Amino acid sequence: MEKIKLFIENGLIKKENIEPSQILNIIKKSRRSIKSAKLLMEDDSENSYQLAYEAMLLAGRALVFSFGFRPRAAGSHKIVVDFSKAVLGKEIIALVYKFNTMRKRRHYLIYGTGLYISEVDTENAILSAVQFLRCIIRFIRRKDLKFPGSKK
Repeated sequence: MEKIKLFIENGLIKKENIEPSQILNIIKKSRRSIKSAKLLMEDDSENSYQLAYEAMLLAGRALVFSFGFRPRAAGSHKIVVDFSKAVLGKEIIALVYKFNTMRKRRHYLIYGTGLYISEVDTENAILSAVQFLRCIIRFIRRKDLKFPGSKK
């Protein structure tokens, strides 16, 4: 794929031997982050939001890993967003846009001041994380990896 070649040429991803079990473990971690985000939402919407973002990041990393690559450490969150956009394309462009928006807001939550995350923001973030994870799982399943509960 031409788009992936650009990531390699720019030093954004590097080839790595990644076992399907490692990818499955990352998917499981993503699911746990969503579950935790839902549980925490009522008491702490800010941390719940961050967990929803983490779930999306993990799902995106699973996507990168499913191609046998690892994003470089510096700027890895943005690389995962961009890789997801390049590989998944137009069918999920709105979700990738939300993923990138969440990345920026999460960065500001950690490094900035004065940002407020509402309950509605958090609910939307969790819904986006669930949808994004489902898209990633569907995509990876087409690559013949087996997931717990999969009909394959």
